[in-house]
Amino acid sequence: MNAPNLKIYSCSETVENADFVDINYSAANFFNIPTVTSIAGQNVNVFLSDITINTARLNFSSTYTGIVYYTAISIK
Repeated sequence: MNAPNLKIYSCSETVENADFVDINYSAANFFNIPTVTSIAGQNVNVFLSDITINTARLNFSSTYTGIVYYTAISIK
């Protein structure tokens, strides 16, 4: 039995007065569209849209200034 291949990419973005930020994790060379998780502080929720094999959009529940952290995981 072959063990699954796993790739993980973690990063952060500094955001200033924005409703969303587009992220690019193409350097990870994922096998397929990853699962992406994200957190931010300051009482703001983050939800994802437009997820592709190389990019995604992190949307904020309100205009946000601060750092948003994200992790993308791909399993083959």
